[in-house]
Amino acid sequence: MEEYPHLSEALALVLRRRREGLGLSKLRMSEETRLERAYITSLERGDKRPTLNAVFFLCDALKMSRRDFLAELEAEMERLKARAGEGR
Repeated sequence: MEEYPHLSEALALVLRRRREGLGLSKLRMSEETRLERAYITSLERGDKRPTLNAVFFLCDALKMSRRDFLAELEAEMERLKARAGEGR
């Protein structure tokens, strides 16, 4: 399956920015999400795509609603798209 443009990169940026903003280490994030630390590292590198179940755990740990998470993700994708000089 083809990947949606800029999705993995935007997800990585949003996760890292929010996690660091809350002062959470990757280890603490792992504990709060019940996801492996290596998996979180892979998400923050843009190497992996989370399941919907993982997204829900991530939102809980990041103390944000699913709606806000998706809105921030979409906004980041638009920024990356604009930076790349891509039209809509």
